[in-house]
Amino acid sequence: MSLPPRLAKVPQAEYKVLLDAVRSHGATTRTELAAWCGLPRSSVSLRVRELLRAGLLVELGGTEPTGGRRAGRVGFPPGTGVVLAIELGSTHARWRLADFAATSLMDGGFPIVIASGAEEVLSPVERDVRQALDRLGLPVEAVRSCAVGFPGPVNFADGRVAGPPHMAGWDQAPVPALLSKWVQGPIVVDNDVNVMAWGEYDAKWRQEGTHDLLFIKHGTGIGCGIIANGQIYRGHDGTAGEVGHICVTDVEQKVMCSCGSDNCLEVVASGGALVKRLKAQSYQVETAGDVSRLVVQGDLVAMSMVRDAGKALGAVMSGIVSFFNPAAIVMGGSLGALEISLLAGMREATYAQATMFSTRHLRIVPSYLGPEAGLHGATLLALDLAYDAAIELVDDRGRQAVPSAAASAERVAHNTERRANKGGTTLGSR
Repeated sequence: MSLPPRLAKVPQAEYKVLLDAVRSHGATTRTELAAWCGLPRSSVSLRVRELLRAGLLVELGGTEPTGGRRAGRVGFPPGTGVVLAIELGSTHARWRLADFAATSLMDGGFPIVIASGAEEVLSPVERDVRQALDRLGLPVEAVRSCAVGFPGPVNFADGRVAGPPHMAGWDQAPVPALLSKWVQGPIVVDNDVNVMAWGEYDAKWRQEGTHDLLFIKHGTGIGCGIIANGQIYRGHDGTAGEVGHICVTDVEQKVMCSCGSDNCLEVVASGGALVKRLKAQSYQVETAGDVSRLVVQGDLVAMSMVRDAGKALGAVMSGIVSFFNPAAIVMGGSLGALEISLLAGMREATYAQATMFSTRHLRIVPSYLGPEAGLHGATLLALDLAYDAAIELVDDRGRQAVPSAAASAERVAHNTERRANKGGTTLGSR
């Protein structure tokens, strides 16, 4: 969510930069905030003072003195806000309630059949989250914002699902409207691979100074999230990264794709395609995860198929690498971490077919966050919304404009202490 320093020219942008820096670095001093955000020390002091008065930040203990007085640190009070992150996959739904520092308060999830439709999938999410909030001692109104990662095309502007293949129950589903029946804060819906890419970028690559990368989700299907200049790139119509429907030329037999074309990457190399191929050889497999387990167990047939899938993926990605010149391709999903098969085949084809100049510094690596990439990315998108909403309530004169923030913090801290005294644990807490 961080804005480049050159854009931080108005108070609201400065607030966002400061809040995101506190989230990224934890409790910190004003001097460190000024250095990280590229803002004048005087501007940081003014904005921090206003955020303190609004209850969005609190004064914490000082750092060790270095010859002068102790430098005061600021950070989020416990319970400043609660945000909801939802990750939907072909076979699973996961959710997370997190605070303003992106710390998980409670996680949960359950198996689903995504093709069953929006109402059937989102209703049990609501049930689980309501139960979790009750255990945290919070009303549903405590949820300040929500972000959803969806495994298919999404109109990012209005959150409607845009004609996903094999998911008729989701076509044009108004996901924000469905969730707004019980979530009162702002809601955003994005393609799941964009969300994963954002989580991965924040957790590892941003700190390394790497701001151009591709994130491949290789599971039941294949998708690509694009981080360009430190921002999610969605394209003009929000469909950037649809690599699954790029044609693979080096295929012996024609296979028709659901889009009407032949030999799309999706029907050649995806987990779903591998499941069909293994079933034809009498293997008892149902999901991409089953294929991954066969590879880990050393099944030679599965290993050979997955390596060939990696080569097909690499052949497609080589053209994209030559054009986009990313610093890294990060592999996620059920099959993305298979080094000795999928990644080996992909590296072989990508480095052989892409231009030499575009691959000189290219890294092709497994995801740093693994299965956590989606929930982390959705949490960040939800926080972006929550920060925006909170900042709108902070006026330029620094008056108390968020009266519920301190009360919310006190309530969460009290309930956390009460559960600890009882020796209780939270579902999926980390």
